[in-house]
Amino acid sequence: MKIAQVVCTYPPYRGGIGHVAHEYTERLRARGYNVHVFTPLYEPVDGDPDYVHRVPSPLHVGNAGVVPSLFRRLSGFDVVHLHYPFFGGAEPAIVGKALRPDQKLVMTYHHDPVVTGIRAMVYEAHRKLIFPWLVNRADRILVSSREYAESSDLKDVPNALDRVEVLPFGIDLERFRPDPSKANKVPTFLFVGGLDAAHHFKGLPVLIEALGGLRDYAWNCVVVGEGGLRATFEANAAASGLGDRIRFAGNVSAEDLPKYYRAADIHCFPSTERAEAFGIVALEAAASGIPCIASDMPGVRGVVLNGETGLLVPPRNAEELRKAMLLLLEQVDLRHRLGTSARLRADAEFAWDPLMTRLENIYRDL
Repeated sequence: MKIAQVVCTYPPYRGGIGHVAHEYTERLRARGYNVHVFTPLYEPVDGDPDYVHRVPSPLHVGNAGVVPSLFRRLSGFDVVHLHYPFFGGAEPAIVGKALRPDQKLVMTYHHDPVVTGIRAMVYEAHRKLIFPWLVNRADRILVSSREYAESSDLKDVPNALDRVEVLPFGIDLERFRPDPSKANKVPTFLFVGGLDAAHHFKGLPVLIEALGGLRDYAWNCVVVGEGGLRATFEANAAASGLGDRIRFAGNVSAEDLPKYYRAADIHCFPSTERAEAFGIVALEAAASGIPCIASDMPGVRGVVLNGETGLLVPPRNAEELRKAMLLLLEQVDLRHRLGTSARLRADAEFAWDPLMTRLENIYRDL
C-alpha cells in the first residue's frame, strides 16, 4: 500500500500537526508500508530522508502554503492522508481525489483554525464556500475526540459528524516515563510549547501572571520552546519580578525533552484558543507521571481528567490557574496521586501500537 501524508508543517518545525504526521509516517514505514510526506518548502531543511518531500510554495502566510503541484505529486498513491487545517494544500489534494475516484482520502481534522484580522474574513469565506466541499469528498474523517468534533466547524457540514471516527494520538511510553528517584527540594513547574506567533494560543502570558501571585512560595518554572515571541515573554517575566525564577530553556533536542518532564513536578498547559484540540504535551506529562493543570476546553479535557489525572481551570483565568498551582504545591500527596493515575491512563489508552493498528485497519477497510 502506498500512502501519502499531506501536512502543513513537519519536523524539525515544532508543532502538534507535524508531530502526528511524523509519528504516523515513521511507525507505518516500520510496519512495511510505503509512506511519503508532502509539506510546503518554507525554508531549506538538511537531513530529510528521501520520502519527505518539501514542495515549493509560491505563496505562503504563516503555516499556510499554496502548493498547486500537489495535484500532480499525489498521483499513484493508494491512500492520501490529509492533515487539516492546511490552507493551500487541502484544495489540490481534494481536486486530485475528484479526478482520481479510486484514490482513497482520509482527513484528520486536528482543530478549527483560529485567525484574526483580514485572515479571519478570508477564512469565513473559505468555511462557507470551500470547507463543505473538502469535507464531503473525504472517505473517512478522523478526530482526536468526539467532543471536540461536535463543537467544531464540522458540525455545520450536513452529515459530516456521521462519518467521523475517533482516533486519539499516542505517546511513546518508553521514551516518556516517570523517575521514581526524583526528590526535588523546590517544586518545579514545566511549560512546553512553541513561542512563535503561530502558537500564540499556548497561554504563556497567563502562566506568568499566575506565577506572579505565588511569589511567597518556593518554586521554579522551566519554559521549553523557542520562537519570535520569546524575547517578549522573557521581558514579561522580568517585569513581573520573576526573571530569576522562570528559566527559558529554548529548544531542546528530542533526546533531552523527556528529561525535562522527569525533572518537573507539575505540568502547566494554559492554552487559550480552540486551536488547542487535544494536547500532546499533556500526554507527554502523563506518561512521565506528573499531573497537568490545563485549560478546561473541548478535546483537552479528554486528555486531562479533572481530579483524576490533573486539574482543569477556565481558559485565560490567571487567578483560577494560580489557585490550582497552589493546591498542587501544598498537597504533595495529591500531586503524586494525580501523576500516578495519569501514567496508568496513558498506558491503558494512549500507547502507540494499538492506535497504529487501528489506523492500518482504516486504510485497509478503504
